[in-house]
Amino acid sequence: MTTSTQHKIADIMSRQVLVAHPDHEFLPLCRLFLLMNIHHLPVVQKDSGEILGILSANDVLRAFSFKLPELGRLDETTLNKHFSVLDLMTPHPLQTISPEDPVSLAARIFSERNISSLPVVEDSKLVGIVTNRDIVKFYSRNAT
Repeated sequence: MTTSTQHKIADIMSRQVLVAHPDHEFLPLCRLFLLMNIHHLPVVQKDSGEILGILSANDVLRAFSFKLPELGRLDETTLNKHFSVLDLMTPHPLQTISPEDPVSLAARIFSERNISSLPVVEDSKLVGIVTNRDIVKFYSRNAT
């Protein structure tokens, strides 16, 4: 049996990560959450790839629940005008993890911080993402 201290985040992280940019329109990002069945979108600077924050499906839900009653019309133009990626995302500094960190560290962070995804960052650049589901899969596959 291998332990979570022997395995690194690089062993379990998703390397091909969908990302949002600060200038992305809101409604297409909502559709992306649905079409790709994802719950988190790291927000990165378009030119440098530097992580700026993370946008979650919960951030979108929270925005809808607070702003929709005052908007009235729900057309694409109205939604894109009143909701921006930068306003909705959890900004950096946010909790991140390194590809070289042990899997056990991610498990502890998820448990202690009550979050469900961690951007994997190296030299301030996004290199992957690890989710609580990745941790569950790892432990279930490595159990004796």
